Amino acid sequence: MNNSKKANWLPLFITNFLGVLNDNYLKYLVFFISTTWMMKNQESIVIMLASALFVIPYIAFSPIAGKLARDHSKAKIIQRAKLYEIPIMIIASIGFILHSVSITMFAIFLMGLQSCLFSPAKYGIIRDIGGKEGIPFGTGAMEMLTFMGVLIGTYIAGVTSDISLIDSLAPYRSIIVCCALILFAIIGWLFSLKIAPKESVPDDEDETTLNPIIFLIRSYKWSRQIRGLNIVIIGLATFWAIGSLLQMNITVHCRNVLELSDTATSTIMALVAIGIGAGCYVTGVISNKQVKMYLVPIGGLGMLICVSSIFIFNPETVLFTVLIVLTAFFAGVFKIPLNAFIQARVEGRKLGLILAYNNLMLFSFILLSAGIFGIVETIANSLMVFGAVSIITLIITIVAWMRIPGAGRIK
Repeated sequence: MNNSKKANWLPLFITNFLGVLNDNYLKYLVFFISTTWMMKNQESIVIMLASALFVIPYIAFSPIAGKLARDHSKAKIIQRAKLYEIPIMIIASIGFILHSVSITMFAIFLMGLQSCLFSPAKYGIIRDIGGKEGIPFGTGAMEMLTFMGVLIGTYIAGVTSDISLIDSLAPYRSIIVCCALILFAIIGWLFSLKIAPKESVPDDEDETTLNPIIFLIRSYKWSRQIRGLNIVIIGLATFWAIGSLLQMNITVHCRNVLELSDTATSTIMALVAIGIGAGCYVTGVISNKQVKMYLVPIGGLGMLICVSSIFIFNPETVLFTVLIVLTAFFAGVFKIPLNAFIQARVEGRKLGLILAYNNLMLFSFILLSAGIFGIVETIANSLMVFGAVSIITLIITIVAWMRIPGAGRIK
């Protein structure tokens, strides 16, 4: 890949990074700050509601997002979505100034909707910028920056929240929050204007249902034309379900079993994000212009060994941290070939619809994982959640090895 091609990635990478950063900055500001406006026993309700409001648009509006990515210029969709992020952050800022949970929750919903509508476009445009040879690198780098955005957004939300503990800065916390939210949105929009891919001609001939259930059924049936595509999408959805289970469980396990402070727990969460990002980037580099599906079962096996070790041995803090970070690294190895497979196998404008189908599946699995977590944690404990994750990982690794083309052999 020559230097000019590398330079062309920059606007997309920065736009994506700032978007993810702002998503998580806003979400965790709600977790850290909005919960302080409520009664102590209502904190968990606020956190659950905020998480649900961000996810629901992906389930309800993914068909619309896919249709937009098929029928219109993906670059323009990204640019419009980033422009709309600015008034959304202004609404969120008003909520923080007025200490209004309802307004901040409304902003969370709008941010989820905005992210949903341009998600197929931002991933579908990777092939338009780098060509088929650039898919592994572009996907790996995008995913690495996504998880770095999650890490940094979460971290600065915590730092911003703790400003209230500093007497001299406490009166200015709302101003700092508002300026940061709006500034990240403006910078992201400005970089999006520099995205200039060579796109295929928009296709608006086919009818596309906007009913999520019918869209899901039709997309599943169409995807059967491409061998392994549905299994790949289920594999990605399972990856996110596993990630969601671990994210929820790490907090509980660190507090109740390892007896760590919130600062120590958040540090482990940050290391997990770095681990996933590193796995994504390394996989993108190893792939070197090819989609290497044999890395999927290798990543699954690595996750299985690490999570099973936590379940069986219940290690102390240092070994637990090492194992959970290694789990995250192998999760990145597992994920990237699956993303690249979709972009390499689905031709033309149909890619936007399939990416929307993928979003609908994975966010449905994330909601399902919340139910699994609630049931297992209620009837057992956090250690048994790691056991449940081990079983899920074993199943999806075997299925991937047997059913995904190229996953069962190294070449």
